[in-house]
Amino acid sequence: MDKNYYENREPQQVPEYEREPVQKKGNGKHPQTVGVLIAAALIALVCGYVGAWAAGQTNGKVVIQKVTGGQTADESTDGEALAATDVAAAISPTVVSIATEQIQYNQFWYGAQVSSGAGSGVIISEDGYILTCAHVVSDADSIMVTDYEGNEYTAQLVGSYEAGDIAVIKIDADGLQAATLGDSDAVKLAETVYAVGNPGGTLGGSITDGIISATERTITVSLDSSQSYGFASMNNTISLDVMQTSTAVSPGNSGGGLFNSSGELIGIVNAKSSGESQEGIGFAIPINTAQEIAESLINNGYYTGEMRTESENDAVMNITVSEVGSQVAQLSGVEAGLYVQEVQEGGASDGLLEVNDRIISVDEKVIKTTKELSNVLAKCEPGETVSVSVERSGRMITVDITLAQNQNQSSDSENAE
Repeated sequence: MDKNYYENREPQQVPEYEREPVQKKGNGKHPQTVGVLIAAALIALVCGYVGAWAAGQTNGKVVIQKVTGGQTADESTDGEALAATDVAAAISPTVVSIATEQIQYNQFWYGAQVSSGAGSGVIISEDGYILTCAHVVSDADSIMVTDYEGNEYTAQLVGSYEAGDIAVIKIDADGLQAATLGDSDAVKLAETVYAVGNPGGTLGGSITDGIISATERTITVSLDSSQSYGFASMNNTISLDVMQTSTAVSPGNSGGGLFNSSGELIGIVNAKSSGESQEGIGFAIPINTAQEIAESLINNGYYTGEMRTESENDAVMNITVSEVGSQVAQLSGVEAGLYVQEVQEGGASDGLLEVNDRIISVDEKVIKTTKELSNVLAKCEPGETVSVSVERSGRMITVDITLAQNQNQSSDSENAE
């Protein structure tokens, strides 16, 4: 399916205050002067240390405005509905237009060709982090961003999670107006919403209104693989949990914002129904989901989905695992199954299992899901040894692991006693 199907840290700067030295008059005859100077020096030293510590705490973190306690982080609204014109004034500067170019080499007889794409994005930090849809920037060789005032920037891809259709890009800018993130779990049926984006790839900053038609929908969308090398492209599909809206959206709106009547970002516009007789049906990824993915992409460069440990079992392997389904596996070019995401240092599996090992079996019982692993370990006791087979870099490896006592369960038991 063509991509046109879709609506399509530097950290927060800690202010540095400079204070002119206050000159005191004196004749140098007071014995308290030396003590005062020493005390002042100590205070300055402590303040400098505290200031450096505070700056260190902020360094490396992206500042995202989030609704707290019914108010936005900057207290610009009180969570109540605003006039449509006030909403437009608040949200328009936070949405950008995105233009992409991709060089394709699959037409051998014509040489390299450039294909263009268009979409939208939402500014989520003052220093240039922008949230958009993964399919908007997928395989792009260049990404250009145009802000509300018409300024153009070259953007870099920070990270992309295609299984959730969320990506983060970054432009070199400061002092941008960032969107305030709302709470998509609090969205109500039929509440008024506004979509801002770049319909058609030429109408940046367009605003449309509508309502929330459904708070929970699961849709199947197609992602196009560009690595066709002269052959027909292979379409891959993913399932997304989205909100449905009657707000008018068009190709180019993908990655744009869906805002509530308080001007809070509650969703990232994802797709429009393509049925000829279906109008007023659009979809948006809930902002709570998008934010979780975005923060992981910014901080880690990747997002693996939900990771779990065997926290309910008495006997554990001291690992964290991630379950990769068939659709995500197909998109990522890996085998579906259960992958090791973290090995606890000094734990039962330390030195035996490695990150990215795909668990094949435990005591000859085939393991494909977290539940299957948990069910096998539920029958074991701490100190018991199990045979674990994994696939590592294309090779099958079998190790014997002596299971450890689940410290969470042990603590719970002690507390119960």
